[in-house]
Amino acid sequence: MAPMKTQILSKKLIKPSTPTPRHLRPVKLSLMDQLIPPTDINMIFYYSPNDDDKTAKSKERCSQLEKSLSEALTKFYPLAGRLIMDDLLIDCNDEGVEFLEAQLKGKLADFLHGGPHGELLDQLVPGDGGVGDLATAPLAAIQLNVFDCGGVVVGVSVSHKVADAFSIINFVNGWATANRDGITRVICPNFNLGSIFPASDILPPNPPPSAKNGVKIVTRRLFFSSMAIKTLVAATGGSAPRPPTGVEVVAALIWKALIGIAQVKHGHLRASLLVHPLNLRGNTAISVPENSFGNFSMLFIERLVEERKLEFHELVSLLGNSKRDVDPRKTGSVDDLCLMVNGSFREARREKFHNHRVDVHLCASWCGLPLYEADFGWGKPIWVSSSSKYEVVKLIENKCGDGIDAWVSLNEKDMLEFERDWDMLAFTSQ
Repeated sequence: MAPMKTQILSKKLIKPSTPTPRHLRPVKLSLMDQLIPPTDINMIFYYSPNDDDKTAKSKERCSQLEKSLSEALTKFYPLAGRLIMDDLLIDCNDEGVEFLEAQLKGKLADFLHGGPHGELLDQLVPGDGGVGDLATAPLAAIQLNVFDCGGVVVGVSVSHKVADAFSIINFVNGWATANRDGITRVICPNFNLGSIFPASDILPPNPPPSAKNGVKIVTRRLFFSSMAIKTLVAATGGSAPRPPTGVEVVAALIWKALIGIAQVKHGHLRASLLVHPLNLRGNTAISVPENSFGNFSMLFIERLVEERKLEFHELVSLLGNSKRDVDPRKTGSVDDLCLMVNGSFREARREKFHNHRVDVHLCASWCGLPLYEADFGWGKPIWVSSSSKYEVVKLIENKCGDGIDAWVSLNEKDMLEFERDWDMLAFTSQ
């Protein structure tokens, strides 16, 4: 594919269409918000062209999106505010979210053919989005990308300090509903997690995800078809007490490849951890509104400490061990759940930044989230992807729900080895 060039046409701040009432302005950070490193989450939504008058329609569409975004921010007003970390809160001061309009040459279909590399995807989201500067920058940034063919890509970047993937897709779907059907159809989320699970002023700050001394991070997309997933499930041989899920076999296969890369790099097998967040909505005995906005998750950590390299089916059987050992659904006390969540983050942080004899890999699954419901009025997205500037694996279902896209972000040297892994070549397409 020829190099893609993105031309930024405009950049502005979009504020809520009506001022946020003063009594709603301070929104407390929760313990989970506090534990999240200062990074951002990117989601990218792709829409097929569907009209002939592309130029006129593009201008009209952009104007309408700005208007509906302004209206949606009256419901999702913390996103238009700014973080005050010293006070562990969001000042909902209506300063606004960043909105960029961009033009891209060529056709969306050509861009998507074969699945673009992460370097191209980075051009579809708003740079750093300003999200990295906790003190003054917008908490959310959006880039509307329009191809010559009329295809549209909406890139969304939100500070992970104030929202998890569930909350972000709730916001995007709410904005889409406002654009399509009007703001009266949008339900205001609940912003009370900070009162239920209060932050603590004695916790140490979280270090940001590291690019390891400026080493370049690259992202590749690997697609696991339904047939590949069925084959991987069958390869476990029924050794687990229940059939593994598609997410589990894909995560285990990628983990196996990462373990192999570390062994080649260091000349011996190393201890390895697979860290994966669990959305606690519906997974705890504590009564929390389903539409709670913010971070509401804990980390589960699977450990490989064997002196021999485990086979694929053995790694699959490891997945779920931590959930069996620590079950948040059996915890009815807020204090106990806070201790459990804090302990999971503290353990992951300790191993990542203070134990140089272990490799720590983060694998986040967005499978099961309503990613393909964001219909702005021109149809649902034909594809949803992500990008990242730190090492992480993200698993996203395809539109039909019968396959999984694995977005793997690694340092450049490790990626060269990863792409040569036999299992990756055998079970995936790009």
